[in-house]
Amino acid sequence: MSKRIRKYELGIKRKTKVKNKTFLAVIFVIFLNSLFLILTSSAYADLPSSSHFQIQSYSFGSGSTNSASTNFGLNGVVGEVEYGQPSSSNFKIGSGLTYLMKANVPGAPTLSTPNNNYDRILVVLDTGGNPTDTTFALEISTTSDFSSSVNYIKQDGTVGSTLTTADYKTYTNWGGASGTYVTGLTSNTTYYIRAKARQGDFTESEYGPAASKATNDPALTFTLDKAALTFNNLNGGNSYTDSTQSDSVTTTTNANNGYTVYGRVNQALTSDQGNTISNYTSPNSAPTAWSGIGFGYTTSDATLGGTGGANRFNNGTDYAGFGISAPGDPVDDNTAPVTNDVTTISYRITATSSTPAGTYKNTIIYTIVPSY
Repeated sequence: MSKRIRKYELGIKRKTKVKNKTFLAVIFVIFLNSLFLILTSSAYADLPSSSHFQIQSYSFGSGSTNSASTNFGLNGVVGEVEYGQPSSSNFKIGSGLTYLMKANVPGAPTLSTPNNNYDRILVVLDTGGNPTDTTFALEISTTSDFSSSVNYIKQDGTVGSTLTTADYKTYTNWGGASGTYVTGLTSNTTYYIRAKARQGDFTESEYGPAASKATNDPALTFTLDKAALTFNNLNGGNSYTDSTQSDSVTTTTNANNGYTVYGRVNQALTSDQGNTISNYTSPNSAPTAWSGIGFGYTTSDATLGGTGGANRFNNGTDYAGFGISAPGDPVDDNTAPVTNDVTTISYRITATSSTPAGTYKNTIIYTIVPSY
């Protein structure tokens, strides 16, 4: 009986030892797991992350230096006002919120002198893609870099030394695609013109690139296609009448307001013996269908200025007599610059059977007056 008791006691001890070992092992594992969880929480709890990524670490720099290389330099953070502007001869990049609000810089305007103008240049703006309510100001100079002789194109197209709010106009008010003339310029001079834009407060752009154009010298040419007129012999066979002679008057001028040609004679048609054929009696202001005798003229100019109405010569079918006093009466004109503007002056002479035979002569004097 004592043996059984020993075995029993021994079994108890073995079992007890196993339980103690198991207990110690369990406690050790739990301790390690707890330590692992604590380390994980301390190192990664506040890192930026999403369902797709996790930033393991990050930091903030002092921002005291510019990022740069041999080809570029970053002046500051986008949206902040900074001191620098990357630029070259063709572009400039500004930084800061104010710069982002600015209107687009206009392109170089288109300049021309359509009528070989001597005192004005036609300007057509390049909007630079700005909205229609954007307004533009124009700067003008005789130096390509605008270092001197700098002025501004005023709202009425003249040139002035100051720029005011009224001188900012929309593309439409600057003439749109047709443009507008800047006037009062010096002939035979090169001008440089550039534009800037704005669309409300704090939006004014820098001046864009400039375009250049030279004005011309004043010019006028005037020709007659004949140096002399010779009428047919006047006799009973032609009823003592000849209306076959005419002159073509051709004018080219860049005068802004065109020109006027005046005609007169030095005397009535006079023979070597002193006999005369009088000038036709109807005046320039009131031509008539031919009736009676004398020497007269008509003009094809249907828009003739002066007294009596524009088409008073009825498309060259009514006649008037020349006067003698200078400068004469208007026979041809135009109100704008012209190139090869042609007008026909036709003549008629009628005598009577009692007019003494002979050669009759006079001189017709045409005077052209350009209107600059």
